[in-house]
Amino acid sequence: MTSTEAPALARTIPPSEFDIGTPVEWMVDPDHRARILGVTYEFSQTGERKTVWYTPNKRRAKKALILSELNQA
Repeated sequence: MTSTEAPALARTIPPSEFDIGTPVEWMVDPDHRARILGVTYEFSQTGERKTVWYTPNKRRAKKALILSELNQA
């Protein structure tokens, strides 16, 4: 049975309230600089920063070089 009162995919959060993080720091392997170990994202509306690690165990790397600009060569 379907309901005709509300659309099935009604939005719960207005589009203006989406807060997509912008990358502000990259943690790279000091020995292999092409390998990104993690990225820190900053959220514009809250100012909160969150680091996502791309290591096999999803934890902080023991050694990492922190860059605020990532230049592709």
